[in-house]
Amino acid sequence: MTTALSLQPQTARNRHRSGWSRALVAALALAGLAQAGAAETLRFGAGQQGSQNYGVNTALAQAIDSRTDISVTVQSFGGPVSYLPLLAAGELDMAAVVTPDYGDALRGSGPFEGLAQGNLAVVAPLLPSVVGLMVRADAGIDTVADLAGRRVAWGMPAQASLQPYVEGALANGGLSPADVTQVPVASVRAGVTALVDGAVDATLFALRAGAVVEADQATGGVRWLPFDTSDEAVARMQAIAPEAYLLEVAPAEGLVGIDAPIATMTYDYILAARADLDDAIVERVARMLAEETEAIAGTASVLSAMTAETVGRPYPGLTFHPAAARVLHGGN
Repeated sequence: MTTALSLQPQTARNRHRSGWSRALVAALALAGLAQAGAAETLRFGAGQQGSQNYGVNTALAQAIDSRTDISVTVQSFGGPVSYLPLLAAGELDMAAVVTPDYGDALRGSGPFEGLAQGNLAVVAPLLPSVVGLMVRADAGIDTVADLAGRRVAWGMPAQASLQPYVEGALANGGLSPADVTQVPVASVRAGVTALVDGAVDATLFALRAGAVVEADQATGGVRWLPFDTSDEAVARMQAIAPEAYLLEVAPAEGLVGIDAPIATMTYDYILAARADLDDAIVERVARMLAEETEAIAGTASVLSAMTAETVGRPYPGLTFHPAAARVLHGGN
């Protein structure tokens, strides 16, 4: 029928109708493209520039942008207390976040007290986030126990979920909050600035964050305090910081402040999304992470700890986005 119609003589009326039809089809096509473009753009939330969280989120965003047909934008915030509510509200689409912050957001505890966040789901586990207590190399502080009476970065309202991990780190060394001088800082990044400025003697921070290199250069050298691996010390730590565990870290290229293997504190990064995010987009991201893990891990040092094993962790206590669960766990 379409062929027969196309052979009819073009009267003025037919030409008018034909032109109007073509214009309508073009307009609808453009509208469809616009809608598709909007649907294929992911909005990532991230922590402060210079933080490990910012590095993980921007590295993941670049991987998605370059390896899929999805465009990604990244917006920096003070911390998860700022961006997780926006994710739950649908104003952001995805964010990499550590399990302490994600757990507090779901439970409505810590900095989210009374403000439990719904509409969140896991896209994929990512990698261990290795953190520790950073000191100046020339400070004469060799163990966590040596921090007794010293000044420690404290509070971190922008990332309040991490304060128990400062206290858990001290507990590993047999110290309580009363054993140190507490110096209030706004965030873990601000704690590094305070260390550089000489306002604190120790601060909790991520070993692979970009600000570590800056601090090392500004102070003439930084080092990380070793944690006690005894069962008693680990139990003291986990009584305060339940998601934390210890991981041995060896000297490596790009890792500043480690000149011999040490045990230090670790918790995990996950990629979270708003639970109502389109299945097709989530599936493409989850499949990329599952099938190209090694290649993605090699694109940025902040992702280097990501492996097939870490991406495949089940996390039975957390809800996965259904599309991600189908890819990673066969729908379980």
